Amino acid sequence: MPMLLLGRPGLQQRRLALRSTRLLRLHPGDRVLDAACGMGFTSDLMGRQGCVVTGVDLLPQHIQRAREQYALNANVRFLAGDVTNPRGQGDFLRARDASFDKVHCLEAAFQFGPQGRRAFLQEAYRVLVPGGRLVLVDFVWRTETPGEIDAVDPARLVRDTWKFEEFEPVHRYRRLALEIGFVPRAALDWTGPVLDRSLRGLAALAGCARSPVARAALARFRPSLRSVTATQWERFAAVADAYAAVRRETGYAAIILDKPIQ
Repeated sequence: MPMLLLGRPGLQQRRLALRSTRLLRLHPGDRVLDAACGMGFTSDLMGRQGCVVTGVDLLPQHIQRAREQYALNANVRFLAGDVTNPRGQGDFLRARDASFDKVHCLEAAFQFGPQGRRAFLQEAYRVLVPGGRLVLVDFVWRTETPGEIDAVDPARLVRDTWKFEEFEPVHRYRRLALEIGFVPRAALDWTGPVLDRSLRGLAALAGCARSPVARAALARFRPSLRSVTATQWERFAAVADAYAAVRRETGYAAIILDKPIQ
């Protein structure tokens, strides 16, 4: 529904890709794993900077779209696979130890689950060279008890929409990273510029969804909305309210982890 009303949020995603990849301190020739690369924009961005990029995503349709869209970038390859288990089945087989200089993961780890996030950090550490860097940008829970989301999202309107169970607290990311052997360099709070702006827009849309006059005006602006029923509009408004409730307990962080030189 937000995409129908506002179009794809391409500009914000491009800004996030630029900001997060700068944290990697890329150099031409760097071998980069773009974990959960989606449809490949960030992989292409790093490839155009002279890096040799492997974009991996769990969804084959994402990989197919990325291959089609960025076929002319010789520095990038796209493979279907599970970044929490790059030695498992799929295109991305038997990733060697110390085979990447940098690992990048933008806004995807929240869907891995607690055990999946641990596995991803372990595998990122394994495939990084000594002195390599992981930049992980993710939604995070503000308190030490992420299970509180059960009370905040009791109808699971947010969790079922985005297919996740809970967000990782920053302190737990740090603890896991230290246990695995990473040196945490920073956890940058990007909550304001990333979440606040989008949720203000979502709140405005929820208000429109509850107004028959506003709905009619939106349908004139976006003819594809004419088929949306009153029940669906109410459902959308309820989901927007649930997002606002979850947002009050959620942050957004860019976490920089280095593998020490041994």
